[in-house]
Amino acid sequence: MEKFKIILISALFVMVGFASKAQTDRAYPSFSSEDLVIENKIQIYPNPSIDFLKITIEQSTLTDPQIVIHSIIGSKIEVFTEKTSSNEFVVDVKNLPAGYYLVAVKDASTGFSETYKFLKR
Repeated sequence: MEKFKIILISALFVMVGFASKAQTDRAYPSFSSEDLVIENKIQIYPNPSIDFLKITIEQSTLTDPQIVIHSIIGSKIEVFTEKTSSNEFVVDVKNLPAGYYLVAVKDASTGFSETYKFLKR
């Protein structure tokens, strides 16, 4: 019985050694932060807002971005939106009642669509 225990323990050590060796032999792909490209980084500020909401799109691949405002329950709200540059918008929220709203940035030609929440005070 004692001999069996020694053989069993020896077999376990050998199996663990093979398993750890197999895990270290794998080649995992690596990448650097230079390889990482973030496209269409969207910033919405100030949040919470009082009079206006600025939306900027950095590293944009969008051809014709559109800004759409929705109430928290999903109703579309008409607001004045000014495109101040190719990747910057200003949305007039001064006449909106206080509360949470959703702002969607969409581009039909690329199929891009992202939605963000903001607070109107």
